[in-house]
Amino acid sequence: MGISSSALSHSMKNLETRLNLRLLNRTTRNVSLTEAGQQLFEQLFPLYQAINNEVDALNDFLNTPSGLIRINAPAVVAEAVLYPKLKPILNQYPKIRLEIVVDDRWADIVKEGFDMGVRLGNDVAKEMIAVPISAPFKMALVASPDYLAQHGSPKNIDDLQQHRLIGAKLSAEHGTEIQWEFKYKKKLITFTPKSHFSINNHLRLQAVLDGLGITWLPHIIAADALHSGQLVELLPEYAITYDPLYLYYPSRRGHSNVFKLIVDALRVEVV
Repeated sequence: MGISSSALSHSMKNLETRLNLRLLNRTTRNVSLTEAGQQLFEQLFPLYQAINNEVDALNDFLNTPSGLIRINAPAVVAEAVLYPKLKPILNQYPKIRLEIVVDDRWADIVKEGFDMGVRLGNDVAKEMIAVPISAPFKMALVASPDYLAQHGSPKNIDDLQQHRLIGAKLSAEHGTEIQWEFKYKKKLITFTPKSHFSINNHLRLQAVLDGLGITWLPHIIAADALHSGQLVELLPEYAITYDPLYLYYPSRRGHSNVFKLIVDALRVEVV
């Protein structure tokens, strides 16, 4: 253990002085336990063994992916990015426990006990590490062919006011509709919908598929339906593209193996 016999002898004598008990019988040729020393050894040995076992078990965090990771993310990110990428990890490593808390507000992940969070863009607090987990994030204005057959297609952004719209609010505390943003010839255009139907989860996609109106959502969510012809993209020349999604977390040191595994699974190279 790298401890000299003289240092060990000195430590034992200090312990005997504090206890006011002799723990070792010493002769010029040998050292043996007294009855009190034997009793103390028998009582303490299982405790030290348990401590060593627990310390050794910490190696699992480095060698075997295991433990709990908590991620805070908006609904669209959880559904379109996190779940598809992390599902294989959960199947491959049964000791991993993953908790994704869907939340569209900006959360203080340290204060609220999360290991990671996700947001658009890499403008995070200085002490945070930001890792890109998606390509640049394109939005799309979409409707079903049935809806367009009945109501026609908007020719410009102002025409949207004449249509049935499917919108969303961030939360009950935020009473206003989420603004829709567009870009035309490098100019930002904002539009506040007066929604006929408003919901802030994946049912927006189902509602537009069911022909209830026009909605504005991430292209990644509507990609399959657009490819199959179930949805039609409207006014694509006005589509806005945001910065990539970024995973963010504090500090670069001391992360468990499962933490690194999840970061690597989500990371993408942004070109």
